[in-house]
Amino acid sequence: MWRRLSSILTPGSTSHSSETGPSRSSSRTLKENNHLNGSNHYAESRPSGEMPADRRNPAGSHSRQQSDLHLSHESAPSSTFSSIGRRKKSEDKLKKSHDNKINSHEIWMEGGRKDKERDKETKDKDSGSRKPAKETVKSLLKDKESLTSQIQDLRIQLQGVEERDRITQTRCRALENEVQTFKRKSAQDDDEIQSLITTSTHAAEAAAKHIQDLDQKNQGLEDQLRRMRERVQRAEAAAAAAQQAAANSASAVAFDVQRPSPTESNRASQVFHSKADSYAGAEIIRMVETLNAEVLQCAAFVAEAVMAADINLKEEDRVVEKCRKRAVDRVGQRLVEAMKHNAESGAKDPFPLQLALQHTILTWSCYIVQSFTPENQDLNRHLTNIWGRVSNNEDAAVAGKWRAIMAAQLKGPSTSYRAMFDDFRYMMVSAGWSTKATNSATLAANIQARLMTLESSILKLKEAVIEGITSTEMVPSMWVAGQPYHPAEMDSAYPDPTDPEFVNRPIVCSTDLGVQRLAVTRTKDGSLSRKFDTLLKPKVILPSALDDEAL
Repeated sequence: MWRRLSSILTPGSTSHSSETGPSRSSSRTLKENNHLNGSNHYAESRPSGEMPADRRNPAGSHSRQQSDLHLSHESAPSSTFSSIGRRKKSEDKLKKSHDNKINSHEIWMEGGRKDKERDKETKDKDSGSRKPAKETVKSLLKDKESLTSQIQDLRIQLQGVEERDRITQTRCRALENEVQTFKRKSAQDDDEIQSLITTSTHAAEAAAKHIQDLDQKNQGLEDQLRRMRERVQRAEAAAAAAQQAAANSASAVAFDVQRPSPTESNRASQVFHSKADSYAGAEIIRMVETLNAEVLQCAAFVAEAVMAADINLKEEDRVVEKCRKRAVDRVGQRLVEAMKHNAESGAKDPFPLQLALQHTILTWSCYIVQSFTPENQDLNRHLTNIWGRVSNNEDAAVAGKWRAIMAAQLKGPSTSYRAMFDDFRYMMVSAGWSTKATNSATLAANIQARLMTLESSILKLKEAVIEGITSTEMVPSMWVAGQPYHPAEMDSAYPDPTDPEFVNRPIVCSTDLGVQRLAVTRTKDGSLSRKFDTLLKPKVILPSALDDEAL
């Protein structure tokens, strides 16, 4: 190519070009332009650093140019005139072609520079991109660590949410269980309420019937009182007639001796002696035996009911211990130990509880009969002290009349059956019963109804021995737990050949009331001697009547 450029630029080549004619020059110029255009296109499309084809083979390019000039020369017209006219044009074209050749060289050189600059820019970009890439990697690592930390935090939060969900589910299940428990308890409460309503209805009916019976008994007592007053009036009239007859007889005999005027106590004695006893000792004994039978029936009924009760919920231990301490004060340690043994062993033996209930009723019977006011202990204590002084200073008849008047004035409605029921509960709980047992309210109402009936019998006995017998003092008697056994003063409730072995040994309890009558005699010094004679022996329980294993 350099040769071609040098030939073009030399003078010889210029003259040669003029001789060849304008057609050859124009043909060559056209081909060279086409070649340059192709070279520029190739230069733009070739890879960086690759040489153009004409640069790699300049000789081939020159030969092609020579052949092209030769073909143009052969095809030119032979006319001289046309060639002269076209010569000038060919020279202009040649000049332009020369300029184009120079421009193509500059274009080629410019393309190389652009390729070098492009390669340099690419290298600069590659070297510049390496630094941001490291920073990008570091940034990505930081982002990764941040995302890892966030993921860890989210996992912790998820665990917390799962834990709270588990706790919530547990609470929900607990609440559901509580709801079910409340529903069951509500159903039980409804049953208990219905049972209480039924029991209250039955108790109200029983109370109404009892009130009716009391009204009838009251009417009978009023009739009896009226008859007693009539008898008193007749007795007073007979006494007055006897005194009048005695006075007339004394006047007829003409005793001149003046009789000593009676003292104040003699006048009181005459007044009180004017009334005879309304009951004999045999009648009192029969009343006591009837009361003993009622006591046995009541105690046996309650003991059997307690043993047959469905104890689904036991009483609290502290309540049981408290009840057993109270029971020891009422019936003694030995009987409470027997009930405790049965309760702990699961035995359904009602006998120890029956004995404890019998002894409890007998204790209350003696207290009610011998008390002026059973419900008011302070007043009863005061009146009992007065009665003791009267009975010690006066004859039995005078003291009996005074006591009868006081008892009649203090008579009123009694509620001692409630106190008896409290003691019953101590015995029942000691034997294994629970106030939370099924139908416990029904059983309690039935027991109180039976105790009310027993209280009526006790009050009837009290009226007989206090107001019906004034000539002497006749009272029911019993023996407390732990007293020595004396066959002359008490009988065994369940006789056994081994009973003599228990003489002077402590008894377990009492099961039947006895009857004692006061005998008052004056000694030589004028003082009064008081002694009770036994008309009916109380019955007691000896240790042989109980199972030794239960004791």
